[in-house]
Amino acid sequence: MMQLTINLILFSNLFFCFNQEVPDQLPDHSGEVKNNETVAMAPEQNSIKQIPNAKHVKVYYEKGKFGGWPANWGIWSWGEEILVAFTLADHKDKKSHTYDRETALAKFARSLDGGNSWTIEDAYEAGINQSTFEHNIGDKSQPSQNLTKAIDFTHPDFAFTFRMRKLEDGPSSFYYSYDRGRNWEGAFKLNVDFTDRVPTGIPTRTDYIIEGKHELTAFLTVGFRKDDKFWREIACVRTTDGGVTWKFLSWIGKGANDLVMPASVRLDSERIITVIRRLKPYGMESFISEDNGYTWKQLKDPVKVDVDTSNPPALLKLDNGQLCLMYGIRKEPTMPDGVGIYITYSSDDGLTWSQPELLRGKDGATWDLGYVRAVQRPDGKVAAVYYYNHANAGDKYRYIAATIF
Repeated sequence: MMQLTINLILFSNLFFCFNQEVPDQLPDHSGEVKNNETVAMAPEQNSIKQIPNAKHVKVYYEKGKFGGWPANWGIWSWGEEILVAFTLADHKDKKSHTYDRETALAKFARSLDGGNSWTIEDAYEAGINQSTFEHNIGDKSQPSQNLTKAIDFTHPDFAFTFRMRKLEDGPSSFYYSYDRGRNWEGAFKLNVDFTDRVPTGIPTRTDYIIEGKHELTAFLTVGFRKDDKFWREIACVRTTDGGVTWKFLSWIGKGANDLVMPASVRLDSERIITVIRRLKPYGMESFISEDNGYTWKQLKDPVKVDVDTSNPPALLKLDNGQLCLMYGIRKEPTMPDGVGIYITYSSDDGLTWSQPELLRGKDGATWDLGYVRAVQRPDGKVAAVYYYNHANAGDKYRYIAATIF
């Protein structure tokens, strides 16, 4: 069964990219499945293993600018070609995210060599033509239309993305591309009948699994309000007519926990696993379906996260059968190695996970990082893209980075 995981973005002026250390040798993830590590968590700062020979690359960096949140948009790959979306804005000094929202635009970054070098493209020029809270195109914004012709999800150069207009209530639209994201069709209306429930909207990012030529399973973030309470839940939906209509299959998890930003992969013809960011209380939850998305069983939480903030998961099923989970840690006390990008593996389809390893950290980063998206390259290595900074080392500008390991 063909699978594609996606998250999207846009392009702008061409910028040059910078490579950092280039290792002599990188680990290979395409060989035999190895046993999970069972090293106990120790209190010392150096107790977590740091991945050796990882190569860090600057995807987009510019003084005076803010690059952020690849997980809000998506990532796609076709062999050595990788496309990722992110938000570009003017830098603005403040205690929260250091960007000027009024200047935010969606961009795409494209690599033709497996993530070693990148060029930047403008999303609006590529067809992302509807304003969102991170894509302020003003009166150029176009309304969503009804999709009337079935999408071919198996097209060899296919890409697909959902885009929410607002964080809490949405709504969300979708786009598709048949030329590797150089030109997008859309925006199209996303209409789902949730049977006996009426949400305030669908504020979703991109998470889907391609099932066939006209069949696709998607995992949507859906918003609800009651009195003075607001929360979000995850819905599993499916289209069998190329996106013209969408059928609600199931809710995943407990809505009161405020769940957002799932990352899902298919394990086999009937089983799907999803890892979800939890906001009340902060955490990361994992669920498995054994009947193709109609019902779900909660698994043990895969990792420890910050107690007063969080970061979304990025999930891959590697060629060797292992699951690979990547995420950001934003607070120093949470992990012995402090803030950074972490990675863990499962060799039993998400029942248990290895001791987390530090993929990137100890280099002056503050809390404003993460939102990982990742793909596995044809040579077995993984290219993970995220936003990062070195504000505690004298460089306050947030940027888009990639790590190849």
